[in-house]
Amino acid sequence: MTSKKNVLEVKNLQAWFGKFHAVKGVSTDYPEKSITAIIGPSGCGKSTYLRCLNRIHEEVPGARSSGQALLLGQDIFAPEVDPVELRQNIGMVFQKPNPFPALSIFENVVVGLKLQGIKNKAKLLETAERCLRKAALWEEVKDKLHQQGTSLSGGQQQRLCIARALAVNPPVLLMDEPTSALDPIASAKIEELMQDLKEDFTVIVVTHNMQQAARVADYTSFLMLGELVEHGPSEIIFTNPKQSKTEDYITGRFG
Repeated sequence: MTSKKNVLEVKNLQAWFGKFHAVKGVSTDYPEKSITAIIGPSGCGKSTYLRCLNRIHEEVPGARSSGQALLLGQDIFAPEVDPVELRQNIGMVFQKPNPFPALSIFENVVVGLKLQGIKNKAKLLETAERCLRKAALWEEVKDKLHQQGTSLSGGQQQRLCIARALAVNPPVLLMDEPTSALDPIASAKIEELMQDLKEDFTVIVVTHNMQQAARVADYTSFLMLGELVEHGPSEIIFTNPKQSKTEDYITGRFG
């Protein structure tokens, strides 16, 4: 079996909020067309780490980071990299669905393309349909594309946000606890969708649900107190972890 090339390579990533050291020297690689889950107790730095990867962390007053994250060989923290452009290459789906309230379902999906200056109606329609299909939402919304995105159910709104992230075709898609605000049926749909997305994208998902990580992820990273305790194929992390801290967490002895 040929090894997959790495789309994203993180080297000694550190993050602070003022004096608080939230992420402590994380280094790991993310292969193409794979899903990596990040697990760990609440407050261990999972979401902060994820937000560093598309440079949202630095928008917080007093927050900073250091280290490298190479996206297809280019350091995302290099001075010449525009954070807004970067976010088109490293998309993000948040814990709470956040469709733009003033925009229709269609406009929500194509907003990123319009920001890139694409005005061709046929191109926008084609992209909207393709991304809504990829997000398993097309059949549910195809007759109401001009209704507001916020008119949809919570699970549909989350899939709409995924379609919006996909429209600019990012190599990497970050998902920060994408099912935590959803019911079990909607959560199962998002999990199924993740499996489809890895055919085309590298997906990194923060989850507090270890069963979800075991079900969907090819690789799992265990973070504790801002440090990467262990990273490896999910079946090894969940059945035969090398670190006793990982085993203690997975078996529920703490966390």
